[in-house]
Amino acid sequence: MGERLIKYYKYIKEVAGYEGMIDLATTTKIPSTKAALAEDSDENIELFKSAITKITGESVPEEINS
Repeated sequence: MGERLIKYYKYIKEVAGYEGMIDLATTTKIPSTKAALAEDSDENIELFKSAITKITGESVPEEINS
């Protein structure tokens, strides 16, 4: 559970720092502390991908999506 969501948090921290992590938590309503417990559902994955694209202005790299 939550493996992909954790990857998204690691990625956003690398590209946007802690401010990006805060933006991701605010947008998804799933904080990094809860991401490991959240389900890697299609809905959550799309929510995170959309939020990351909004925050960074770029699509999530394919290696992060696997």
